[in-house]
Amino acid sequence: MTIIRVITMVFIVGFLSLAFMPTVVHAEQQDRPNAVNVKDFFSNTVYNELKISPTGEYYLINSDAGDRDRLVVIDRATNKPISSFEVGENKRISEVYWVTDERFIFQARTRVGLYDDREGFPNLYAANADGRLRKEIFTWDVAGFELLSLLPNDPDHILIARYFWRDKGQPKSHIINIHTGKIRYIADQPDNSQQLFADNEGNLRLGYAYEESSDDEFGQGSSNLYFKPYGGDSWERLTIDSFVPGDTLRFAGFSDDNRYTYIFSDMDSNVQEVYKFDTKTRAIEQLTHDSNSDVNSVVKGLDGNVVGFEFVPDTFTREYIESSKATKLLQSISKAFGGQRVTITSATKDQKQAVIYTRSDVNPGEFYLFDTETLEAKFIAARLENLKSSQMANMQPIRFNARDGVELNGYLTMPKKKSDAPAPLIVKVHGGPHGVRDYWGFNTENQYFAANGFAVLQINFRGSGGYGKEFLESGYGEWGRKMQDDVTDATHWAIENGYADEGKICIYGASYGGYSSLMGVIREPDLYQCAVGYVGVYSLPLMYEDGDIPESDSGVKYLREVIGENESELRANSPVYQADNIKVPVFLVHGSEDVRVPMSHFEQLTQAFDKHGINYKTLVREEGHGFQKEENKFELYPRLVQFFNKHLN
Repeated sequence: MTIIRVITMVFIVGFLSLAFMPTVVHAEQQDRPNAVNVKDFFSNTVYNELKISPTGEYYLINSDAGDRDRLVVIDRATNKPISSFEVGENKRISEVYWVTDERFIFQARTRVGLYDDREGFPNLYAANADGRLRKEIFTWDVAGFELLSLLPNDPDHILIARYFWRDKGQPKSHIINIHTGKIRYIADQPDNSQQLFADNEGNLRLGYAYEESSDDEFGQGSSNLYFKPYGGDSWERLTIDSFVPGDTLRFAGFSDDNRYTYIFSDMDSNVQEVYKFDTKTRAIEQLTHDSNSDVNSVVKGLDGNVVGFEFVPDTFTREYIESSKATKLLQSISKAFGGQRVTITSATKDQKQAVIYTRSDVNPGEFYLFDTETLEAKFIAARLENLKSSQMANMQPIRFNARDGVELNGYLTMPKKKSDAPAPLIVKVHGGPHGVRDYWGFNTENQYFAANGFAVLQINFRGSGGYGKEFLESGYGEWGRKMQDDVTDATHWAIENGYADEGKICIYGASYGGYSSLMGVIREPDLYQCAVGYVGVYSLPLMYEDGDIPESDSGVKYLREVIGENESELRANSPVYQADNIKVPVFLVHGSEDVRVPMSHFEQLTQAFDKHGINYKTLVREEGHGFQKEENKFELYPRLVQFFNKHLN
């Protein structure tokens, strides 16, 4: 049996202020009192991401600096920062990779607001560990890009797919020099493909084409799969007999020998399962069966190759490809950390050292340096260092049937309390809404509310993602209707099962969740005692006129599918036009710079409230689609607690 030793002392990089360079102190983790300090929960996260360099000489840290991200490189020999920089206001950094021993690449894009899920297009950057020779090596303008491979056998270049608008978005493969930014076209892709995928060595091996005409229903176009056979150089087309319009397909990775490719698809299934495609024999084998949710992600080993797959039907489960060394190592580490979710963020070239990331419903995330030879895990840093796992509230998965028999999944976070009496309940509705869902794991909002004595109920109502296309599409056209009924049924479930006290329930949500909160108190005027709408949609007709969704043909097509075009029905399911039915106090929170749900929604609703004499409070700050700046979060959450306390206690 493998034994993992966990050592809780190595170093912590502490930022006195994210406006300055970080300082370093040596310290052991200390127990902290269970005081409800908003800063402990919502301060900028220094350690969003942490990766070790190929030689093990550096740590590369991606930090949250409020309305932007910042990269910091730590010299491990001295435990001191040698470079620190950011790209600009509202620029969020992702896809950070070491390409050589001294040089790394990253993407940065504009995101205005915490819940902005339609971020601006990314640009591609490269920099040296010491911060020198920083360069934007690809700018998204007449063409976009997607990173295909770091080209492990060519340290000076990376492989990208370049998407030209004049070619209707068809990708063309190019090689970029990470030092100069010089780009070179590689004529190696199938005709009409819209997605390319490379194997572990950086060779283009897969292509996918989806075509949807103006006459096709939303998401009901035709698909084609292209591949290069194992050991071959010519592209071939594969027709999958069981693949029908509306089915989805995602490439997930290759086997170590590059013969097999793994595919996520819902062909022959209501949820996305994992398939293995033999590029030599053309055989397709289904690896997972009868799953209760879509496959969520791949699990990677020390070399970055696929070793398994993760599902999140309620908590998380993993299916490993085979009993390899990497598989046994991950299973042993997870066991050593009490069954927490463990991922390998990065490893040295010799695979002797790796950074592992652990998290759970009560652990916001911790980074450890793992020695693969001695099997020792040394603590590096915690994402929220002032929060102690033992003082956090567990997130309990729930499952029940809605009024029409549809099975619904969700989560209940109960505060730690001495009394058996039901706690005041916050019904928290997720945004999106289509394709988005609530997950098991650490939720900062939930923990802050629980620390203040509130229970939090979350429900993956129909239309949410993760539970198959039928469940997803069953929410189309059901805004304010069956989707809202599901939230209502979840609330009644909590009451009937003794988790909530009738008369002490408030409904809260952001974006679509803000819409649902207002529709909840409109449709169920006696069920909730208050409502909070955070950057919410309040007028369905206005969605066709304002914001960034109707700016594209695909956006308009999406709106027609999910909310419809009948003006009278849109008004009947809009808080702005039904405001006179509200009987409880309302708190509205909005960002003046929100481009997803512009201020026009907030303004129309407050005008309706004034007309009908509705009791409401507001908080508007210079933010986008959700608050990101520390000072605004520090103001928002105590005010939310104050509002809930006033109307629930």
